[in-house]
Amino acid sequence: MDPGCLPGGLGVSANGYVSIYLGLCAEVNIAVTFAVALLDKFGHTKRVSRVNHRFDGTGDVKKLPSSGWNDFIAHSDILDASKNILGDDDELTLVVSIEIEQPATVFDPIDAEHTLVKMIQGMFRDEETADVLFEVSKMEANEDGSKRGKSYIHFPAHRSILQGCAPMLAALFGTSNKGELATVAVHDVKPKVFRLLLWYVYGGTVSNEALKADAKDIVDAADKYSIVDLKLAAEAALVESTNITVEFED
Repeated sequence: MDPGCLPGGLGVSANGYVSIYLGLCAEVNIAVTFAVALLDKFGHTKRVSRVNHRFDGTGDVKKLPSSGWNDFIAHSDILDASKNILGDDDELTLVVSIEIEQPATVFDPIDAEHTLVKMIQGMFRDEETADVLFEVSKMEANEDGSKRGKSYIHFPAHRSILQGCAPMLAALFGTSNKGELATVAVHDVKPKVFRLLLWYVYGGTVSNEALKADAKDIVDAADKYSIVDLKLAAEAALVESTNITVEFED
């Protein structure tokens, strides 16, 4: 962004006034809120102007898209010594603040696959939009190592995503429950393994370290629920982390 403060700014100043404009030099399209404050020589604010504007950048410095005011301040006010606007070296002091408006996340057809994956990942364990719930049991232990009982870790999910990416998981819920949150208990998968499994279903990446740490459990869970690619990745990690020793007899 390039602020201009000239007798004509980047446009024509009103008669007897100084104009101020903000121009966009980059070849981008952005919406901004910007304000220009005029300070006197003591640092006190004398005038503030604010505007919202969308810039459509061309990248051509000779045709800068701009927005501002052609009557920001009168020459007579600047030259009025009682207003103390000019500094000791006859300079004007301006403070420009710019706030760029962040656009909402929208579907981008230019990068459709990447955008869609990001949107699905953003729904992972989203309780507000979920319509199904996995209750994954976790065995609690006493300090002496004896079993105390089970607790449950909740994993909210979305039936439509499960139906498209993990039909075996979707089938656990049966048919629709007329708008109610359908719940199913899972007892044969550890919570941390189930989290990796569900994250993978939502388009997430499971690191090689995580695969190696629970390779056997991930293979079993992915096989049970027919998540083939994750099973193959876990099997590869299992082989990679397995040491095979061959002894030869003399």
